[in-house]
Amino acid sequence: MRPVSTFFRSARAILAAVLLAAALLTGGPGGAAAAGYRIAVMEATPPFSYRAPDGRLTGFNVEIMRALCRVMDATCTFVELPFQAVLDAVAEERCDVGLANFLRTPDREARVDFSAPYWRSSSSFIGPMRDAAVPGPEAVRGRSVAVIRTTRQHAYMERMAGDVDQLVTVASLEDLWRTLTAGEAEFALVPTLAGLDFLLTHDGRAFSTIGTPLAGDGLGGTVHLVVPKGRRSLLNALNGAITTIRADGSYQEIGRRYFPFDVY
Repeated sequence: MRPVSTFFRSARAILAAVLLAAALLTGGPGGAAAAGYRIAVMEATPPFSYRAPDGRLTGFNVEIMRALCRVMDATCTFVELPFQAVLDAVAEERCDVGLANFLRTPDREARVDFSAPYWRSSSSFIGPMRDAAVPGPEAVRGRSVAVIRTTRQHAYMERMAGDVDQLVTVASLEDLWRTLTAGEAEFALVPTLAGLDFLLTHDGRAFSTIGTPLAGDGLGGTVHLVVPKGRRSLLNALNGAITTIRADGSYQEIGRRYFPFDVY
């Protein structure tokens, strides 16, 4: 017959093994495995999502999403895509969340569900400094304007097509700035915060915002994350996490790294 102490040592070892196996299966002592999500973000779109000189993915949208994942205790993997591909990736459930500075529109709402807002957008024309004081729609009349395809800015300029000399459409923000600095378009219409970021660069020193920011006609409003239709539990988790990072100061701390004012 084994001594009592040996019996208890063996029992403790068996119990520890059982608990370790349970932890591995459930994701830890909390009981539920950590969720894993694929997050679609726009590629090369400073200050929202871009590669730092060391190759690390960063930007306002990326850091906000990392903070949300931390609150949700989720493992998040980022996928960089052109703006036009982000909505498709989420609608087709190849990605779980999309961050591409989406404003609500009926067409988009038919394909994906929208989170609570996490910042507020407007749009601005960027062009030659000599036109800075002229209202944007007036300044671009009879001139050429570049926009990113399928954006709200593109839709607005298509409605103005009869007033401009040429509408130049490109695939990305990087292409848009290249088009502007190469003289292939005289103006660009972009989200105001993206425009301000460009103006702080070496290439942007010869340009200015034109007139005042525009928010009407679909050019501004609240910005949202998008998720596939019917993912109610994910949507609720995101909305709760947005509330949390606003309340604990994480949101404001991230915002100050990129903007001189609160963009909420």
